[in-house]
Amino acid sequence: MSEIGIGEKLRIWRRSNGIKQDAMAAALGVSQATVSRWESGRDIPSIEISRRITDLIATQIRDELAIESRFIEKLSSVQAIFDIDGIRLQAASSGCIRAWPLFSRLAGRAFEARMIGESRIILDDAETRSSVVRGDIAMIVGVSTRHLDLEGDAPFKHRWISRFWFHGHRVFTTLAYEPCDADTPIGIEQIFRLEDIAKR
Repeated sequence: MSEIGIGEKLRIWRRSNGIKQDAMAAALGVSQATVSRWESGRDIPSIEISRRITDLIATQIRDELAIESRFIEKLSSVQAIFDIDGIRLQAASSGCIRAWPLFSRLAGRAFEARMIGESRIILDDAETRSSVVRGDIAMIVGVSTRHLDLEGDAPFKHRWISRFWFHGHRVFTTLAYEPCDADTPIGIEQIFRLEDIAKR
């Protein structure tokens, strides 16, 4: 994925953490209009302000990925964390390892080319993928039987819930898998945009 600018990083981080532009402006000692111009790409912050933004983001997220990974690994339910760049397994719960032992051994390896089914549909839809990377889509819910073209892991029908979050400029998803009725139709059930969730 291409490198994104400081204004886009700020927008993604601010929105994913529920921080309003006026609060961000106050923290940086600038006007809300200035933050808006940075985030839209109409202007760029000075080198000093860019450093302050980077420090602010880095301080808040420094340990988030490590904590989230350790949390997932301790769960008996079927959950996993993926780095969206190349689709790399970051962490798998003990339940995930029991359900898909071969898949769980792919930690750290890119396997986007092996994705199938509903996961493949999402990845191949340029608009949806771009919306995820921009931080516009917060969650996707679907029903599948398998996600990878991987021999040996048994397929079974399940509902999955994918929550997208950011660690710096990298996009991750935490997926939870749960049983569903045998007659539940396979496919994407819902896409939750961040703006819709924030309005609730």
